[in-house]
This record gives sequence, structure tokens and C-alpha cells, in this order.
Amino acid sequence: MSDLPRLYYVTSGLDEPLAFATWSAVIAPLFEPRPCGPRRKTPTGSVAGVIIRDLLIAKVAFTAQDFVRDVERIATTPDHLLLHLYRRGGFTGAISGHQATIGPGKVAIIDLAHPVDTRAFASNTLSLIVPKKLLNDDALNALKPKLDPFRNDLLAAYIVSLQERSAQLTQADVAGTVTETADFLNRLFACASNTELAERQHTDETLLAMSEALIRDHLASPELSPDWLAAELSVSRASLYRLFENRGGIMRYVQERRLLAVQAALSDPLENRRLSRLAADLGFKSEAHFSRSFRARFGITASAHRKREFDAARAVQLTNPEVVQQWWMSVSQS
Repeated sequence: MSDLPRLYYVTSGLDEPLAFATWSAVIAPLFEPRPCGPRRKTPTGSVAGVIIRDLLIAKVAFTAQDFVRDVERIATTPDHLLLHLYRRGGFTGAISGHQATIGPGKVAIIDLAHPVDTRAFASNTLSLIVPKKLLNDDALNALKPKLDPFRNDLLAAYIVSLQERSAQLTQADVAGTVTETADFLNRLFACASNTELAERQHTDETLLAMSEALIRDHLASPELSPDWLAAELSVSRASLYRLFENRGGIMRYVQERRLLAVQAALSDPLENRRLSRLAADLGFKSEAHFSRSFRARFGITASAHRKREFDAARAVQLTNPEVVQQWWMSVSQS
């Protein structure tokens, strides 16, 4: 279980004024939420995440609303990037000095030094917030609101992986995780030319990242196998086996990804699927096989793990919004 600071702002079930007040306070360093559309419903949302020293990774769900960032907010948090992966929903409007439209599967790169004025649909997202002090000039100079499809998929895969891993990170993992994330983003953003992209698509690092993304996206697929992966990536089985040699082999890695995905889901206060449904959705052949595998891997039953996480969240109730606001200021000033 992670011993890092956890964020828990779940507004479902709260009365409307309290839900709006909580949501507004949590995202105040980022945006002002405003009602949108003809019905003008009160904007609300929920956040569950982890602070990894300089980084913040969170699952965020919100209703349809406008998000506005003005010069006053810019003056308080000017040095961050919000990398916002939309799993469902999307938005249209002004970000990072450009007009952009973002839909499911896309990562919005929001430079918080610029005004934001967007209209968002009801959405489920993953947010990674990174101080720009971690990025070099080549990476920052190449920033645009959206990446090309190849780099978008790499970034989306990284964000999903980091969110899953955050459920079990400890203080001992923090420095390495921050350095790894900064190095990844610097390489990804600075790689802009067609020649660089073509070269990078054939590196072991990229093939491994794309393999991992394909595995995560197809955990429940009966087609998931070494032959299928090799065909999807247009590489030989031998090349694929070499990539996964240090990870215990391809199918052992698949099993590990399934178990980590379940653990992350059971640690998520916004996740309400039953254990049997989770097991099926993530590719386990039977609930009994899932139960044995989970206990062998984590030393606790899945139901006990979920209860422990639920009890921890219930004990916290709602994290004080000052926690995330203090994080913004401490990272900005350090």
C-alpha cells in the first residue's frame, strides 16, 4: 500500500452547494469551473490521486462545465504543465495559446502559463501535473496542445502506467519515479521532426512502450498472445521475446499487468465494479484463478484489500483542499 500523500475529493452524494464548493476549492489553483449550456447545471467533479513529491497523478471525473484560467490564477501557478488524458468525454476551447479540440484517447497538453477557456463534456480523465522546472528548454520549446498520434499513444500509455503504479509507490520510490518521468517527457516532447519520429519508432524503448500499451488495452482479449503482439507491432517473435526477457517473459508480464490493474482499481474510491466483473474485464479466466493469483502476488485477498482501501478513504472522508493548494505553492517556490 502506498505511503504517499493521497488526495480524495469525491463529491457524489454531497448536497449541491457543498459539492460545488469542494470541487471549486480543489481545482482553484487551476481553473474556475462555470455552468455551461442551456440547463446551466452546477459544475461538480471528483478527484482521487497521489502526490509523488514534484508530481501529482490523479483520476478525475467531472460533469459538463466551462473551465476558465485567467491572469490572476496564472500569476500563482505559472510553471506547471497539466497533461490531461481523456478516457471518456473531451473539450473544445483555448489552451496553451491555441484553439484545440480533445476527444477520448487524446492527451491535452495544457501549459498553465497561458489562459484557458474551454467547454468540457462530462468526462473521465487521468491527470498528470508536472512542474516545468523538470523539463529542459528543447522540450518546452516544442510544446503544442496535442501530439502526433504516435507520441500521443506513448504519453497516454505512460500516464496510465504511472497511475496504476501510484497505488503501490512508497517514499523509497519517489526520487526514481520523478527522474524517470522527467526523462521520459523530455525525450518525448523534444522529438519533433519526422526523421526523429521514424527513428524512435524502431528503438527497443519505443517497441517496449507500445507493447506495454497494447497489453494494457487488451487485457481481456482472448487474442492477447505473443503471436498477436508480434503481428500488431510488425516485429518477429524473437525480437519480442528479447524485449521481455528481463521481465520474465511475455505472458508472465501480461499476468503482472492484470494483477496491477486490479490492484489499482481496488485502490480507487471512484471504482465500483464487483470483483467478479473486474476479474472478467481484466482477462482472468475465472474468479477462482483471479483470487488465487491476487493473494499470491500481494499477500492479501482482493476483498480484504478493497475493504482496507475503502476504510482508509472513509477515515479521510474528504481531503482538505488546502493539501493540494499547499502542494502547488511548495513546488512553485522550491
